[in-house]
Amino acid sequence: MAKIRQEGGRVITSSTLAWVEGHQRSHPHAVLVSEDDPTTVWCRADNHGAWMAGAMHAGTCVVPFLSSPSRATDNYEILISVNGSARVRYMEWDRYLAPPHNAVAAHTKSFLAVRKGENGFPEAGFLSPEQRRAHLVSGATVTVTDEAMVLVEDEPVRYDLRGINLDGSRTSIKYEQQVLAEAKLLNPGPSRQHVVEAREVVVRHMSYWGRVKGTYTALPARVVSPPPDNEEQDLIWGIQNEFDHVHHELLEYDLPPGTGVRVKMIGTIRKTEAPYAATLTSVYQDGSQVSRIIEGLHMDQRLILLQANYSRPYYIHNNTELDIPEQITELYKSTTTTTTTTTTTTTTSTPEPPKISMVGPEKPKSDSLSTTSEREVVVTLENSANPT
Repeated sequence: MAKIRQEGGRVITSSTLAWVEGHQRSHPHAVLVSEDDPTTVWCRADNHGAWMAGAMHAGTCVVPFLSSPSRATDNYEILISVNGSARVRYMEWDRYLAPPHNAVAAHTKSFLAVRKGENGFPEAGFLSPEQRRAHLVSGATVTVTDEAMVLVEDEPVRYDLRGINLDGSRTSIKYEQQVLAEAKLLNPGPSRQHVVEAREVVVRHMSYWGRVKGTYTALPARVVSPPPDNEEQDLIWGIQNEFDHVHHELLEYDLPPGTGVRVKMIGTIRKTEAPYAATLTSVYQDGSQVSRIIEGLHMDQRLILLQANYSRPYYIHNNTELDIPEQITELYKSTTTTTTTTTTTTTTSTPEPPKISMVGPEKPKSDSLSTTSEREVVVTLENSANPT
């Protein structure tokens, strides 16, 4: 990959530009010296252990070397835009300025520079910050100048991903059941009561798109999933994004006097891995946009089903179960869809202690919201009828 200069002089690896062998190879994404001339591209050649930048035309890379141009026909590299992803532009420079931000380097101590010659044709070469001069090929000679245009890599401010096509033949989906919360509903009173508890469950949704060669990691991105979902997500490109989704649910049960019921809130988590093809649009600071087709890997983990599993009711004083079957209530179901090819199911439990809700023995109220505690509440049933 190519190197670019950051503020303060630090040189880092470019995400979208690369130097590749130029001899006897055709590169459709070679970076042009001038948009007016599609046959002349940026190149660099090794002269006595140092890379010198210049222009390649008709299979010959011409670079400045001392006072005369040096020509290379077999040992040179050309600058390419990785997968057509790069956008470059020129910025003005003079000897009183540092090289601009994101200046493209021929090596760590020189940067690609150009100016328009007297005949109107571009004169390409390199800028030496140590000498505060640009060395450019001008016909049969080398010109040393105090002013030039420096090639810089233009970074997008955000991405937009649409037109996503998941590869169903290579999609892997796994399902995992997790106990997300536990509770106890209690009715220590002398009459049948409808006990209700409001519970909040936080479930983490994880989503990943990228990392695709020729893109910048950690840029803001908007992703629109394919129909029928058309789900829009604002996330950070190229890293695993985590979102906490809060579910507010009601646990409720008609309990006979002096009884309780244990409740487990069980979530079904879907984990998806799928190769995809899509249209990625790079949006730049000036509002311009560049779109291209990319291929990458998508990973997603989300809650698709939340159920409340109610045990058999039991007498509070001795834990004897009543002859009432267990019940399952659906609390939440996702409407998102996907294609399944590989499915496995596992079950895990969380160590969170159960919470207890009850209706008190003195003034039981139908449909009243219960209280919640992190520990069990002991209720004395002095005035309550003994269960049979």
